[in-house]
Amino acid sequence: MSPQRMRARVVTSATAALLVGLSLTGCAASSSSPSAADAAGGPCASPGVTSKSIKIGLIYPDTGGAVATGFRSARSAVEARIDHQNANGGIHGRQVVLEWRDDESSAEGFTHAAHDLLDNEQVFGLIAQTIGIGPSAAWLDEAGVPVVGVATDSSWTDDHDNMFTFGSLFNEGNPVSTFGEYVKKQGGTRAYLVIDPSAPASHGLATQFAPSLTSQGVTVVGTSDYTQSVSNPTHVIDSLERTGADALIGVLQLGAYVDIYAAAKAAGIRLKVALTTAGYNMELLAARGRDMAGMSVLVGYQSFQQDSPTMRVYHEAMAAYAPELADPNEEVALASYVAADEMLVGLDRAGQCPTREAFIHNLRQVHDYSAGGLIAPTDLSQPKAPARCFNFLRVNASGDAYAVVPGGNGPAGFWCGTALGSGNGTPRSGR
Repeated sequence: MSPQRMRARVVTSATAALLVGLSLTGCAASSSSPSAADAAGGPCASPGVTSKSIKIGLIYPDTGGAVATGFRSARSAVEARIDHQNANGGIHGRQVVLEWRDDESSAEGFTHAAHDLLDNEQVFGLIAQTIGIGPSAAWLDEAGVPVVGVATDSSWTDDHDNMFTFGSLFNEGNPVSTFGEYVKKQGGTRAYLVIDPSAPASHGLATQFAPSLTSQGVTVVGTSDYTQSVSNPTHVIDSLERTGADALIGVLQLGAYVDIYAAAKAAGIRLKVALTTAGYNMELLAARGRDMAGMSVLVGYQSFQQDSPTMRVYHEAMAAYAPELADPNEEVALASYVAADEMLVGLDRAGQCPTREAFIHNLRQVHDYSAGGLIAPTDLSQPKAPARCFNFLRVNASGDAYAVVPGGNGPAGFWCGTALGSGNGTPRSGR
């Protein structure tokens, strides 16, 4: 596999389990830790802030082969969220101005783009929809620059208080019961795990699944490594038959999981649960829907097909402000829209005269960020905590649509489990 294609896999893996009211109704209008300018009533001297506007930056791969293809919807979605906000009064009466730069799908390109936006354009903060932020994370932290975006590597969950994401799959802390609860409710009792060790975020998720399953009385009967285009489903099928597994759990690319799942059905193996972390993919469903019928996917956002007020606002905003996107029902588009929303929430909470310090301090106090229910709730005060809430979608019997699996006890119908002890399946006290 080429380096470009390997890096492109980060895009889908990192946004799979994602992704304030969308008009910011209900958000704090002033900082709980106001800036000195707020207190004194003096002029705003923050970078990018004038009496009429706030300038922010977007960095994403507009060029760079397969990586850029994966992020092709990012700018349109960010612009749609910002345009929607500006049409509704902006932030504290200021219009939000977006400057974007292409990082050319590289860490070096990201560093150059970031310096250009910060040093020359004087932007207030950055939306980073990219795989190239890693080497720049430390100096952005030292400079106190607010950064929001989708976590595409572990730098997002390192000790960088200025970096904000949502539903990161790179956290490797104590597990949660959510996955086990889902498998148990679907009738699973004996689970077999298939993991692609080269897939982004695979280690963090893999360490989550076994204790989550055992916490609900589901036995883990075996585990196999599997890499798409390298491994063969045969050895997994043999293991399923030998162990008597009735639940097949995949932490790997969606196409690879479908290969295994289809082979298991062809072999006559009766599975009560077939669950993969790879997420939603309508193109693959159109091509291989019959093979996918009955399997479930794990996502961190509302289903695009859910007729909820929040999803309607998303679709209306994308239709009005990003008409160039033929289909907004795509994970990178949704994640980019949410990243822009998170930036807007931070700006709102930073107060009438926003400072970078107030942005970081006050946004870090948000314990249930969800973009108005568009994504599963995220506690921004605990950036290293594993995601606790998810949505489960099952492919229908005819293989032509995803349907939400009911049963979630969390906000907006999300399945929200309990934080467990240190990998032993024991619920953590006080949670």
